[in-house]
Amino acid sequence: MKSKVHLQKLEEYSLTRVEQFVQNSLEVLDPEASMFHPDHKVLLKPNLLRGFKPERCVTTHPVVVEAVCRVLKDRSVNQIVISDSPALGSLSAVADKAGYGPLEKKYGVKILPLTDPIPFENEEGVPHLKIAGCLKQYDRIINLPKVKSHCQMTMTLSIKNLFGLVIGKRKPVLHCLVKNDKIKFGKMLIDIARHVDPCLTIVDGIQAMQGQGPLNGTAYPLAVMGASTDMTALDRVFADLLNIPLDKVYALQAARLKQFGQFDLEHIEISGPADYRSLAVEDFEQPYPIDISFNPAHLLKSFCKQFHELVIKEPRRAAGGSGQ
Repeated sequence: MKSKVHLQKLEEYSLTRVEQFVQNSLEVLDPEASMFHPDHKVLLKPNLLRGFKPERCVTTHPVVVEAVCRVLKDRSVNQIVISDSPALGSLSAVADKAGYGPLEKKYGVKILPLTDPIPFENEEGVPHLKIAGCLKQYDRIINLPKVKSHCQMTMTLSIKNLFGLVIGKRKPVLHCLVKNDKIKFGKMLIDIARHVDPCLTIVDGIQAMQGQGPLNGTAYPLAVMGASTDMTALDRVFADLLNIPLDKVYALQAARLKQFGQFDLEHIEISGPADYRSLAVEDFEQPYPIDISFNPAHLLKSFCKQFHELVIKEPRRAAGGSGQ
């Protein structure tokens, strides 16, 4: 059976149109409407890397998250939690800056930090890998990545987005432990993705990030949203749309080697546009590659910045001080 990917051209963050895309995607991917039940507790995992406004394209746009909330509410799902582990700052501060704050009051969703890091035995033997143990509280997980270039892994999308389920500063430590072996790092990502097994992935590609992502790139009007139950198939299609050499998309290469999901376009059924290649672009700026490892000085700086953000800057903002 072919893996299914649903695409749609969307040039702006219209809540009505994004919600319709989510509805259409579920009609394609879940025709029997069996994916969600009213008693399910559902976790939404967007990309909340850092506290920036939506137009910076660092985070999953709040309209995409809101559209998913609306569709779940239509299916009488009332227990919805939004969570991630930002690289800098608390989840509440980052989510508020990214425009997620109104969702709590409007839809009764909760924005909760990831908790209970537990050891994760992975096939690659990467030591000290722990992921959020709180995941076991949820009946379904929806993966909501942003289309972004990535200066270490070339592209960050469905598979890479789940690395956010590794809590806090364990992430840069794991970068060090793989010793700049990007394929090994990709294989570790596959182990995480296989374990987490989100029921659905919806990609925010209306405004993507190009260049030195995932933080320092620039906005790119890709104008494409995508959805699938197969993360590899979805990432494979977007790599094709962006014209990124597959040998540089290390998470996809790892998926191919570990036989995770569908890598071969001939075995991917793409719905939406009559010709999905009509959505492809030629001028997406790829990142200049850098090493995946962090040196000890970089790690120490990262810990200090997090301490300063949590202990000094965020309390000042909450108190109405400058702290910017």
